[in-house]
Amino acid sequence: MNTTDTPDSPAADLPDLSRLTVAVIGAGNMGGPVVTSMLAAGVPGERLRIANSTPASSERAAQQLGATAAASREEGVQGADVVVLGVKPYQVTGVLTELREHFGADTLVLSLAAAVTLDQMAGVLPDGQPIARAMPNTPISVGEGAVGLMSTGLTTAQLELLHALFSRAGVVVDITEDQVHAFIGAAGSLSALVFALIEAMTDEAVREGLKRDLASQLVQQTVRGAATMLIESGTHAAVAKNGVSSPGGTTVEALAEFERQGVRGGIASAMAASMERSRELTGD
Repeated sequence: MNTTDTPDSPAADLPDLSRLTVAVIGAGNMGGPVVTSMLAAGVPGERLRIANSTPASSERAAQQLGATAAASREEGVQGADVVVLGVKPYQVTGVLTELREHFGADTLVLSLAAAVTLDQMAGVLPDGQPIARAMPNTPISVGEGAVGLMSTGLTTAQLELLHALFSRAGVVVDITEDQVHAFIGAAGSLSALVFALIEAMTDEAVREGLKRDLASQLVQQTVRGAATMLIESGTHAAVAKNGVSSPGGTTVEALAEFERQGVRGGIASAMAASMERSRELTGD
């Protein structure tokens, strides 16, 4: 898998996005963070058009995100260099059928839907239409997420453009469609599991006597710090865990209970369930 250089890396020689026109069809729970990430990457707000289910919804989203509202889907995609589909999976082929005559021959069509394959997209678009898929998670909205990119037949310039659009998202990797289910378990759905763990740890800290705002601050900072330490040091998680586990101390007692309660197995089962559901939805 190939990864994009970090935004501050001197090796990050990415295309200029200041003259790019992007249309986002459905700037909701996932489309919204994608808009935020693309704006941060350099797409001008006046050239990033949002077309939601109603004009009023488009206006609200555009105002909140700093983009431009399109009066209709057709208006949004007209002349767009990139069209991002943030609609539900069951809507993708219908939206493509509705809008395909408004795409330019070189318009790059990018789907965010988990269960719609490149072949399914190609089946309703003109031959040669550039298409790709992206699997982002919501932390891309703060530049700390992960994006899996899938494509076939794109030129080098088109691939570079895709990476440039997500250059402020966090980590961007090229994956195959066979790998997408594992990616969803390891990144796409994983943020929700982390949120649930943070919620549980915060609730327990409150039960033990801390005020909720203090408990939230401590838990969130500790989770952030632990992840940052691993990223910046390159230390294996098991080594870092052992480094803070003194014999007979509080941490080893916590870890022993962690294992007795089957937390490790529960997390693995939850990730596996996410992957299996992804396979079911795709028909694999």
